[in-house]
Amino acid sequence: MIDRRRLVPAGVLKCLVAVGLVACHVGAPAGPPTSGTPSGIPSLPRGLPTAYPSDLPAGDVPVGDLVPKGNLVTGTWYARTSAGDAIVVAWQRRGADPFRTERGIAVWLHGGDPGSPWRPIDAVGFPANRDPVFGLTAVIGDVTGDASDDALVFAETGGSGGCGVYLAIDLADGARVFDRSVCDTRIVPSTDPVGLILTESVYARGDPHCCPSAMRRSVLTYAGGDRWTTSSRTTTPA
Repeated sequence: MIDRRRLVPAGVLKCLVAVGLVACHVGAPAGPPTSGTPSGIPSLPRGLPTAYPSDLPAGDVPVGDLVPKGNLVTGTWYARTSAGDAIVVAWQRRGADPFRTERGIAVWLHGGDPGSPWRPIDAVGFPANRDPVFGLTAVIGDVTGDASDDALVFAETGGSGGCGVYLAIDLADGARVFDRSVCDTRIVPSTDPVGLILTESVYARGDPHCCPSAMRRSVLTYAGGDRWTTSSRTTTPA
């Protein structure tokens, strides 16, 4: 039994994450960050198109054509990256139980070359077999410090601790540079310094879930690959 009041240790969400979400099958990110096929196309959730054959501006692209056919678009975010314009789009299976349904999120990139298509450079599928995801949200902003937009995605898995999985995706190349399963924790972009702010509840022995003893605030800065450095950390009694 997972104690959802505590911060679950970080793990690389490629095949198996600590909360029991299995890549491509029962709810974890599908496939490795930027590889998958010899042609450079990443591993994609079932039914996701492999291209949108038009060079329309981002705001004119019909986002319903960027998700598996028949699914409902639940969120759309636009970004400017060093490699071109990007669209982040989330979806869920149409007509299914909203508390137990297949969901997913994908990053589409256009390099700016006239006549070239939009292509998905990363996608994460969350099937509903077990430990379903109840919602997907994203925040766009530079978290890696390269002056290019990234996406901080939150996949909510529920529980009294507001549990879920945070993913930071470099939208210029589709690399997943951060992944962490958490409970009683909120992660947002930091602007000074550029990075991530992690705020978590700190429980002492015997603390009820309503009343943690303290709140810990950590500022993380990007160190390359999937590595992050703690720039500062403060703990404030609750």
